[in-house]
Amino acid sequence: MEIRQLRYLLAALRHGNLQEAAREHFVTQPAISAQLKKLEHELGAKLYARSGRRIIATPVGRTVAPLAEEVLQRIDALRAAVQGLKGLTHGELRLGNIDAASVYVLPSIFRAFRKKYPGIDIRVVVADTDTLLASLDSAAVELAIVTLPLRGEGHEVVPFYEDTMVLVASPRHPLAAVRPRMRNALETVSETGLITYPSQSTTRRTIERVFIENGYSLRAEMEMSSPEAIKRLTEAGLGASILPAKLVASELRRGTLKVIPTGNVRFSRLLGVVFKNRENLSQPATAFLKMLLDKYDMSTS
Repeated sequence: MEIRQLRYLLAALRHGNLQEAAREHFVTQPAISAQLKKLEHELGAKLYARSGRRIIATPVGRTVAPLAEEVLQRIDALRAAVQGLKGLTHGELRLGNIDAASVYVLPSIFRAFRKKYPGIDIRVVVADTDTLLASLDSAAVELAIVTLPLRGEGHEVVPFYEDTMVLVASPRHPLAAVRPRMRNALETVSETGLITYPSQSTTRRTIERVFIENGYSLRAEMEMSSPEAIKRLTEAGLGASILPAKLVASELRRGTLKVIPTGNVRFSRLLGVVFKNRENLSQPATAFLKMLLDKYDMSTS
């Protein structure tokens, strides 16, 4: 059964003759007649009969006609949906990101994307890097903004953002009183400990590497997976922490947190966008990826 056969049948019944049906579809009358005979043969029943110079639907034809109409409507809807996705008039973007990216890296991209593609629904999963990679593997998300480097292979990775991090504490915390001539801040926190990320997290490993490179070890006074929670506990004076500078910018302006100088030692982490296969990304994901990398002056080629 072919789609055109259903269209020919409906046109013939609507016009009451094959000639008008042929004219509507820009084919010859014999071509219409031949296709309708094939359809009847496949269904094993007559679909129309002649009544004088006109044709009318048989009982089977009257049953088939509305069903054929429904089939064609669904096919037209399918084509419209595909074209809509290609044109980004509707669809869905499934994205995963670490929570800090939601706060200060992605909001401007989200605004620009929603303005340009208002018909695309954005679904965001916020989790740690390992969880997001599992979501990529299960196709729960198409793109993930994570902390680099990754452990393992099987993903395409595009670094795009260097996230500066700073050692902070409440002004009431003893560490805030450290003077330049006093003991190195890293030496102090290596003994007193930090409120920091879980040991298995990529950000934690990045911070620990800096301590080790400078001859110190990192002691975790408290571990939490949420940077926002770490910030709040630090702000409450429960300990010092190393957090993204942009995450604590407003607290630094208000004076509820204070940057503790670390001399020539610098902390930062690299964020990247990760996906399984660029060629298999949906149109919304492809558009978002381009917008993200254009924002941070990275090539999508």
